[in-house]
Amino acid sequence: MKSEYVLFFSGSFIETNYIATKLSEYRLKYIIRDEQKSANLAGFGIPNYLFSHKIYITETDFEIAKKICKN
Repeated sequence: MKSEYVLFFSGSFIETNYIATKLSEYRLKYIIRDEQKSANLAGFGIPNYLFSHKIYITETDFEIAKKICKN
């Protein structure tokens, strides 16, 4: 079964880690993409560091994750 990842959240490092902790409590699979770190490693800057962290989650867990983070 193929699972696609979709963008669930975009925000700061602190917000992203908080949401990732909540998702981990329910054992949901997710990927954190740190665009700021990627840009620094490549030698570039990133203009908007407040939205440089993104959480991707599987399509099947998307609705569950919305309910978890809504509370």
